[in-house]
Amino acid sequence: MNYLHLSFLLILSLLFVGLGCGNTIKERNLFATELFQTLATDRQNENVIISPVSIQLALGLAYYGAEGQTATELQRTLHASAKESKDGLAESYHRLLHSYIKSKTVLEIANKVYTRENLKVSPHFREVAEKYFDSEVEGLDFSRETEALERINQWVKQKTQDKIEHAVDSLDPDTNVALINAIYFKARWARPFNDDDTKDRDFWLNEKQSVQVPTMFADNWYYYADYPELDAKAIELFFENINMTMWFILPNERTGLQKLEQNLKGVDFKLLEERWQWKSVSVYLPKFKFEFDADMKPTLNKLGISAMFSGAADFSNLFDQSPIGTRISKVQHKTFIDVNEIGCEAAGISYAAGVPMSLPLDPKTFVADHPFVFIIRDQHAVYFTGHIVKF
Repeated sequence: MNYLHLSFLLILSLLFVGLGCGNTIKERNLFATELFQTLATDRQNENVIISPVSIQLALGLAYYGAEGQTATELQRTLHASAKESKDGLAESYHRLLHSYIKSKTVLEIANKVYTRENLKVSPHFREVAEKYFDSEVEGLDFSRETEALERINQWVKQKTQDKIEHAVDSLDPDTNVALINAIYFKARWARPFNDDDTKDRDFWLNEKQSVQVPTMFADNWYYYADYPELDAKAIELFFENINMTMWFILPNERTGLQKLEQNLKGVDFKLLEERWQWKSVSVYLPKFKFEFDADMKPTLNKLGISAMFSGAADFSNLFDQSPIGTRISKVQHKTFIDVNEIGCEAAGISYAAGVPMSLPLDPKTFVADHPFVFIIRDQHAVYFTGHIVKF
């Protein structure tokens, strides 16, 4: 049998700081920490940012089209309950997609299914894609690579508000399906930093080597926690107009990043959150802006997903009466982040945060002057996570 490729592309634009069921919040967070730790272990010398939510949504849609061993591996890695129907899982993702309230803050998650024009998508798969994943299904002539790339890239550009202009570089001419997911997040800090306080400070790449980087400063009240079991401390920053926060988790040792990430694997964020304390904190946080582009196939292999990449892949629920076997050929993940004084983008008027007049008890200092982890999340999911190791 000739196997055509399912090109599975996760294209993400990330933020400008500056997400009784088949897949519970705890299970989604477990997948997020496992995915990040597995990827980050192999990328200790580069800055990383991924969107676990985007990858979960795309894999969830693939899972719905899968059967046999392919479905079993996806179900196990996504931590979906074996007793729950696929419809139950789809409903849980639908609730996630509609869990946040759009306001002045922008959080856009978009899914799209492109199929080869002469193949008939299963009516049930099309219904599920549209109903639960808010995903349109559109025919595309993959043999006309230039035109197909232009259509896909234009869609991603539109959904990411022009932040990802060139998401896909090439398409296998045998591609018969492309599952595309794009996510865009833009928000202001609830308490912006004063750009007049941004100064160059040392950022330690290791025990002996440092570089000067623009570092923001604020002295205010924040949620703060010491985590001895992680050998780390953390601070939580709020965004304006949305119930979503950004965590910065800093290992106590300059070279403690890898150990921290290992300890974070499988961590229960709710238990960490319960230990936040409202404290007066002097915060030193470097500005950072970078792009990240990765083939996720090796990481997914390590998490136990291999059948869908092989000739044994079973996506028989995707097409209606199609004799063509389908396997996934690519899982591409592209992200962008910009953390600055205002929050999402370097625009707007600087805001001087108020400093408490009374002398606080037990003041804290949070100096992110060596490699650290960041997480953007709410009570429903981890939308973005990554680490900063260099400038």
